[in-house]
Amino acid sequence: MTTHNRQVHLESALTALSGALPLMNFVVSLSNSGGPIKLPMDLAMEIQVLKVPPNSFWAEAMYSASSLFTGNDEFTHVLWLNEDVTLFPNSISQLLSVMISSGADIVVGQTASEDGKLTYGGLLRHSALKPLHFKRIFASNSPLKIDTFNGNIVLLGPAALKSVGPFLSGYKHYLADIAYGLEAKRQGLNIVVAPGFIGACQPNVSVNPSLDTRSTRIKRIGSLNQPLGIPFGPQWRYTHNYGVMLGIAYFLSAYIRFALTLLIYKKSKLVANQSCILEKDY
Repeated sequence: MTTHNRQVHLESALTALSGALPLMNFVVSLSNSGGPIKLPMDLAMEIQVLKVPPNSFWAEAMYSASSLFTGNDEFTHVLWLNEDVTLFPNSISQLLSVMISSGADIVVGQTASEDGKLTYGGLLRHSALKPLHFKRIFASNSPLKIDTFNGNIVLLGPAALKSVGPFLSGYKHYLADIAYGLEAKRQGLNIVVAPGFIGACQPNVSVNPSLDTRSTRIKRIGSLNQPLGIPFGPQWRYTHNYGVMLGIAYFLSAYIRFALTLLIYKKSKLVANQSCILEKDY
């Protein structure tokens, strides 16, 4: 887990996690890129806190948190949990049960918005001809096999930790969770999404600043290679590793589309869901 000056979210997430744990020997590796944090008292788990630079973003902070337990054979499973997720009762037991019954190496939890709609979970490729185009699916009654996932609630089993590790390096923010799933799939691991909702999480309504048509051209160009834009390094790593024969085309297309939006520039009041923007970039 990682946090950045969202005390209310963190307290809610940790309290719900503590109440959902079926085991006592659970350690939370928490990377904090914000100011001082206050941890809830009387939680049924140990919490290790790693301070990271304030300019750290989600993926690099999560990778830093994994260093707190990497190499310790005592840990058999790892749970990714976003600080804005509130787990439901028995959710961890449900994830473990699905992992055992399905033989999966990775189990993904689905999250619901306040109005009961699916916000994050499992992703399937549209087709073999579009290796980096995905659609979100909903598992209602039984586990479903998936190609990759959103990283809000993810349980990694021993095989995933051994072959891929607790988190991928080389990413600062976006694409890290999608890349992890694709890497696990490439290595032959079995990934499923658990049925029903495991927790509550509102959709992220922030806009990729490089694609925000409410901003000026100068600001959009300046944000292009930033962590919240379409950074060159992670974009190349992702498309080159998982785009198959279309890797270069996928890499270039993201920046061609960006250039086209500048050419046909027109200010708007559009507010888009970031996850939708990223899905177009897959």
